[in-house]
Amino acid sequence: MKNNANKLNKSKIIKLEELNWKQIENLDKNKTIFFLPISPLEQHGPHLPVGTDLLTIKDVVNNAVKILNKKNPDLTFVLIPPIPIGYCKFNTEFPGSISVSGKVVRDVVYSVGSALGNHKFKYMVVCTFHLAVGHLRGIYSAMKKLESEFDLKTCEPWGPIYFKRDIEKREPKLGFDTSKEVHGGFRETSLMKYQYPYLVDESYKKLQSIYRDVMSPRVLGKNFKEIGLKDGYIGSPARADADYGRWFFNEIVNVFVESTLKLLKGEQQEELPNYIKVAMKALFWQ
Repeated sequence: MKNNANKLNKSKIIKLEELNWKQIENLDKNKTIFFLPISPLEQHGPHLPVGTDLLTIKDVVNNAVKILNKKNPDLTFVLIPPIPIGYCKFNTEFPGSISVSGKVVRDVVYSVGSALGNHKFKYMVVCTFHLAVGHLRGIYSAMKKLESEFDLKTCEPWGPIYFKRDIEKREPKLGFDTSKEVHGGFRETSLMKYQYPYLVDESYKKLQSIYRDVMSPRVLGKNFKEIGLKDGYIGSPARADADYGRWFFNEIVNVFVESTLKLLKGEQQEELPNYIKVAMKALFWQ
């Protein structure tokens, strides 16, 4: 970097919206990595905020960038403002859930990436904690197009780890099956108890454990209320524990750090499992 760009304090989170265009122009195109947090506002049961996914991914990226700054002081990590959109059509029976089509997700991610690619930037990490298949289809379609048209190197760190259940293999012994914790249950309630305890309604302590296989052909295409989820969660929120939330949060941060370093080194990223790839291909744009 040179001129005004030298004034950037790399020990702090560099936010795109706080830079002027000359500072952005003077960033080293080969040593600057942009992070795009994107997750919808979506109901997470009667006890968690609709911004659960967006708040989580925002904080994950902030913490990942702090670690990356220490590991790679010669690089520049720039945080793009979090974008509160995503595909969550199955939840729109609940107030507060705002869903856009997978095409819109694709177009937004592509538009942001192409704005970077047009100015010869090389790296973008797409950051989401919302993993609906329609949402991921939009993200991965955009990433493929960006790499083809601009040679913009991209990755989406969390989807492959989540769907391969790698976290379950590493988590502490809990005494119950966490593989059924899908939405607004033990994990996300634990995260919010750790990150934003003042946003967790005390009603979580009395919520019953409710489970559904959302990948079952019998429920595909149906919204939560149609499959009997009148309170909008899947899992056991009453089991939530802030200590687990801290552990889980740090695990997610580490996934983003490792994935970003792989991107920079040109190493192979973790891939989505085949059953998710098949589901994305079979899904009509909605």
